[in-house]
Amino acid sequence: MSDTVAPAAATPAPTGWPKRKPGLWTQTMTLQAQGFTRSFRFCVDATSDQKMGLDSQGDDKRCQRRSMMRGADGSWTVVSACDMGPAGKIDSTIHVAGDFDTRYVMEVASTTTGAAQPAMNGEHKMSMTAEWSGACPAGWSGGDVEMPGGRRINLLTKAVPGQ
Repeated sequence: MSDTVAPAAATPAPTGWPKRKPGLWTQTMTLQAQGFTRSFRFCVDATSDQKMGLDSQGDDKRCQRRSMMRGADGSWTVVSACDMGPAGKIDSTIHVAGDFDTRYVMEVASTTTGAAQPAMNGEHKMSMTAEWSGACPAGWSGGDVEMPGGRRINLLTKAVPGQ
């Protein structure tokens, strides 16, 4: 008999991630080892949240193993192993905490092996803070993201708005 006791703080997630509040989100992403930080503005509606939301990896057929747990504090943890072909095999743990109406923070720790580009292999850490900024600007649609420098593209359609 083992003396190990499973932690009581996490339970299986009942139905998936909470939905983000529709509107404009400002996301600041940091790749820790590279010291790389960038901010983006992203317009979220129900369709873009479903297709590109925090749980969009759930429909990815390249992932062989996946567990999602909700912590007693309301945070979420997802563990996955995905075969991304030439981009390698990626084992990741994603931890997300926040209220999804005004702010959330995501921490990702991953290990990549077998990538065609050797620099992609190894351990990687990324953190992202997202804050709700209000309604999407006039002329924006769900899925529009504004990159640093002001270029905007719709990630659902791959179209550049206004062109």
